[in-house]
Amino acid sequence: MARQAADHGIAIREANLADIDRIAEIEDASFPDPYPRGLLKAFLYMPGAYMVATDCGTIVGYTIGIIRHRTLGHLVSVAVAPGSRRAGVGRALIGETLARLADAGAKRFMLEVRESNAPALGLYKRMGFSEAGKIEKYYADGESAIVMELNGSSGSRT
Repeated sequence: MARQAADHGIAIREANLADIDRIAEIEDASFPDPYPRGLLKAFLYMPGAYMVATDCGTIVGYTIGIIRHRTLGHLVSVAVAPGSRRAGVGRALIGETLARLADAGAKRFMLEVRESNAPALGLYKRMGFSEAGKIEKYYADGESAIVMELNGSSGSRT
């Protein structure tokens, strides 16, 4: 079922196999070390929530969240097409993904984000995530990742 994002003409729905090409385009435009298309496809078959945001039928963003260890929701990837950023798309996608992961049993949530990605760090903090650690040289180019966590009872899901 698709849901409308608050204050936006954006619909959020579950991703499907037909979406992979567009998801891969957004992934490639968003990250210096993008996930390969095959891995983006494989996430469709993992327990969790794989969501896309559409604007007039065109996919403008996606999130991948998986369930680990039965109660940990891991936000694996969040990306919004360059022309749709800063419009609430990421926040809407993350909120829906966290809600679905919680419905699947997640009690807490975590993610990794590039240390230099100030816009993403700010968004995650506004959504209730807090810094929980750092992984040195996490990314292929040697940049470190900030690990962020959210307890299921303390964060915003919208």
